[in-house]
Parts: sequence; structure tokens; C-alpha cells
Amino acid sequence: MEDNKSKTTGFGARVLFFFKFVFAVLLLPLVMGTVVALEGEIHHLAPPFQQAIFQGMVAYVLMKFFIYDFDVVYKYGQSMVGACFQFLKPLMNFAPYVIPIYTLLLVIAYAVVHLTGKMGAHDELAPIFFVVIAFSFTMHIILTAQDLYKKDSTAGKPDYFFGMALIFIIDVFLMALLLNLSVNGFSFVDFFKTLSQVSSNIYTSAFAQLFLR
Repeated sequence: MEDNKSKTTGFGARVLFFFKFVFAVLLLPLVMGTVVALEGEIHHLAPPFQQAIFQGMVAYVLMKFFIYDFDVVYKYGQSMVGACFQFLKPLMNFAPYVIPIYTLLLVIAYAVVHLTGKMGAHDELAPIFFVVIAFSFTMHIILTAQDLYKKDSTAGKPDYFFGMALIFIIDVFLMALLLNLSVNGFSFVDFFKTLSQVSSNIYTSAFAQLFLR
């Protein structure tokens, strides 16, 4: 009886592994689409904003690998998000990975300062804001990936690949919405159009290669 139960459990685990792997692969075109769409909209921003975003991303990568990875700061942010969702158990464990709390707060702060006209005559503070925003978002993505990778002990890392792909897509969507509301030149509508076009082209090409050859 126990042997049959273990066989059933083993079969169920293999089926679950297969579906997680398939869904992770199916999400890849959306991941690539979000990257292309976000990059395209960033190129529509003024050059100082583009440079600030690039500098913030590079700054975090260099800090992580050579000086300090800010893991304690990241974990503190996760605890804040978890506390906000403590009464919603299904979201309590997922929300800290999905919501880049520092980036969210920084974008809101930028929008408030910008709307109140306290940026200065030439918006000299704006690029500084975007360096820190890009820094915090890069920190969130990298440390989330690192944390999920460590937690998935399954061979092939199906939970990691599926979860990280889904989180990345949601986070970029969230960033696109925030930037659309707070920054001139960034269009969420254009972002979504590019995302849809790029991902659909990849899906169509893959389908044609696999089934229409």
C-alpha cells in the first residue's frame, strides 16, 4: 500500500515538474517582450534620464559583486511588505517578492516632488532620483532571483524559473505603470503595444518552427 502511495506521489511530482517547466518556457517570450518594451520606452526619455537609469543599474551590479549586496536592506523591505499583507495569507508570502517597495516609494516621492515644483529651475534633482530608482529596482530583481534560486532545491529549478519569470513580468508592468504616471515621455500604452507585438512574434515564430515545418 505504501509502495503504491509513494509511486503515485512520485508520478504527481513528475507531472507537476513538467507543467512548471512548460509554463516557465511559455513565459519566456513575455519576459523578452517586457525587456524590449521597457528599453524602448526608456529611449524615449530625455538623455539625462536615460543616463541616470543606466548608471543606477550598473552601480548596483558593481556594488553587489565588489562591495556590498544590500541584502539586509532588501530583507527589511520584504518584511515591510509582508507586514502589510499579514492578514492575506496567500499574498503574504508572494507579495514581498512581487512588490519592489523601495522603488515604489521612490517613484511616488519623485512624482510628489515634481508636482510640487520643488525639483529646481532645471530639474537638477530628477536624474539623481532616477539613479536611485534604477539602483533599487535592480537590487530587487537580482536579490529576488538569488533568494528564489536558493529556496528551490528541486533538480532543474522549475519553481525558480517559473516564479522568477512571473515576478519579473509583473514587476516590469508595475514599473511601466508608475513611470507612465510620473514621467513625461514614457507611455504605458506604447509599452504594452511593443510587448504584445514582440511576444506574439516570438510565439508565432516558435509555433511555425515546431509545427509548420
